[in-house]
Amino acid sequence: MAFFNEIAKKSKQEIHFTSVATGVTISFPAFVTQFSDNYSVSWGGTSVFGRIDPIKNYQTTGRRINCAFDILATDLQTAKNNFINYSKLIRMMYPVYSSPVGPNNKSRTIKAAPLLRIRYANYLRSEVSEHGLLGCIQGVTFQPKFEAGHLLQQDGNELIPVSYNMTFMFEPLHESPIGFNESGQFLSQQFPY
Repeated sequence: MAFFNEIAKKSKQEIHFTSVATGVTISFPAFVTQFSDNYSVSWGGTSVFGRIDPIKNYQTTGRRINCAFDILATDLQTAKNNFINYSKLIRMMYPVYSSPVGPNNKSRTIKAAPLLRIRYANYLRSEVSEHGLLGCIQGVTFQPKFEAGHLLQQDGNELIPVSYNMTFMFEPLHESPIGFNESGQFLSQQFPY
């Protein structure tokens, strides 16, 4: 699979995840199997006497990205590296805590939320940061492909999947104003792709 990994790297077809709190970045060859970029507009409404329709007032525009990709390996070392990266990604979804407060090791405060930056070609990019869009992962699904098999560690006690699918839901946070100026020019010519 190293051959495919090299092709993905050269063609910039990798998906990168960077923890904002720790700066740790991991990458996977982007064998994307599903991608959707959803926009929703929220409106408030006030009903008034004598008017059939409510008076609508704009509230916000939100964006939610759903993406799935396959992670593949043909040898034990590549499978291990993929699994290590996947484990790091899962860890990135937890906050950064302070040092223990008082004698109890469990008494800590949250120092940084688990915000991430994700970059993938022109689909997930930011005008503000080379590390990609800032946002929150709403969930990750790990789905090993049992038909592809598993590789065993030397002690034969741990399974490492040859192939698995990862799905995530990502909600980007806008870092600059998105919309039009008074003369009708869109403020961000690179948005969204």
